[in-house]
Amino acid sequence: MPRDRDKPLDVLSVADLCVDLVLTGDVVPRFGQAEQLVDDYHLELGGSATIFAGQLVKLGARAGILGSIGADLFGDFVAGRLAGLGVATERVVRAEGVRTGLGVALVKESEDRTMLTYAGTIDATAPEHLTHDLPSLARHWHISSFFLLSLLRPTWASWLRRCRQAGLTTSLDTNWDPAETWDGVHEILPLIDVFLPNATEACAIAGESDVELAGRTLAGFGCVVVVKQGADGATAFHENDMSSLDLSEEAPPPRIVDSIGAGDCFDAGFLRGWILGWGIEACLRLGHRCGRASLSEAGGFRGQLVEDVSGNTLQGVQMRRSR
Repeated sequence: MPRDRDKPLDVLSVADLCVDLVLTGDVVPRFGQAEQLVDDYHLELGGSATIFAGQLVKLGARAGILGSIGADLFGDFVAGRLAGLGVATERVVRAEGVRTGLGVALVKESEDRTMLTYAGTIDATAPEHLTHDLPSLARHWHISSFFLLSLLRPTWASWLRRCRQAGLTTSLDTNWDPAETWDGVHEILPLIDVFLPNATEACAIAGESDVELAGRTLAGFGCVVVVKQGADGATAFHENDMSSLDLSEEAPPPRIVDSIGAGDCFDAGFLRGWILGWGIEACLRLGHRCGRASLSEAGGFRGQLVEDVSGNTLQGVQMRRSR
């Protein structure tokens, strides 16, 4: 775990900065000029890393973002929203000639969602933005949306080695690969401390059809692997250990609006505990609480758990373990 508490930030995350337009309704889009009505919409700060950073701040962490936005109205919206969340934005830059990224999500209540993304500035963050002073700013480095940040992918191995040499710990949530080739992850996993895929991503990256086999395969690279499994919770794999929360007596969430950002909130909860030195079981519990809270409101921010856990120790969490 990171021990340098004198750095300005607990976590610095490279971000897939964008704006999300979220539409809700029981609608399946049709071509042929068919006009269809939705129930509601809202415009929100987008990107996995922003939801992740926002949840970290609400758990009492000092979180910062490295990323790019456009010199446009959506860029202004992103900058203002991040500042309002209390996320450090000194390393957010304006990319000239590129529009701020935009995601459009159609959400069916209590069901899955479909998403369309205009990358724009999401992929404008380049290796030159990874300056030599960055490791001195934070205790932990987080990568999300690995496949969308294509300009940085050739740089990650050398950068992660630099982070490790500087004493930083590291984490990765790849999110979905639009090309579905899943290339480049195996090469950097030995340099990652905590890997947080969902079940589908874990199986695809590991080349396995079973979640347990996938988790154990990926843990073989030396990292803690935390596989998110939606309503079934999450399972952590480390060396020869496997741990999962016992949710058998937990009631379903009283209200489920959508699952946007639930995995990112889980990431923040798990890593907040991990950076504080908690055991894996306690980290799983906090991650689960964050992901569950997120389901109660539309988008990734409105339902986030607000609880400063800086001085807390979670005890008495019942776990299932196997070897």
